[in-house]
Amino acid sequence: MSKAYFTSTSPRRGRVPFGHYVLALALGAVLTIAVALVVAATNPDDFWLAAGIGALCAAYPSVSLGLKVFVSNNTVSRDERGEQSVELLWMRQAGSGAFLDVLIATIVAAVIVMVFRFEVDALPVLLALIALSAVDAGLHYFVIRHRALK
Repeated sequence: MSKAYFTSTSPRRGRVPFGHYVLALALGAVLTIAVALVVAATNPDDFWLAAGIGALCAAYPSVSLGLKVFVSNNTVSRDERGEQSVELLWMRQAGSGAFLDVLIATIVAAVIVMVFRFEVDALPVLLALIALSAVDAGLHYFVIRHRALK
């Protein structure tokens, strides 16, 4: 075999400078503190408890954003054919099937409420639609994947 089989066409990714990790953690800390202060300001009776809960909820996404912004440019190489993956095709098919199912379910529910004049709160209905769409998309994906891998 020649060496041509082992060469890569993607650019070589190097090591990340230590300063990029520091910047990522600093951005994560600043965003975490900002979210904690906003949550605490909306709850002045339990300021420190609300700040702690807000910080716990915001720490992971904030640090992840910092890593994405400052570190991933040096460590992650983009796949040129990533948009052509089978899994992405399956997810698109599952999403479109779930959209049609939820649309039909919404129309049927609206007609039933209109015809029989039910008094329904909007929040539980919207939460049920969100749950239906998530479960439906997951089931569509599972069925599509199962059929393709048979």
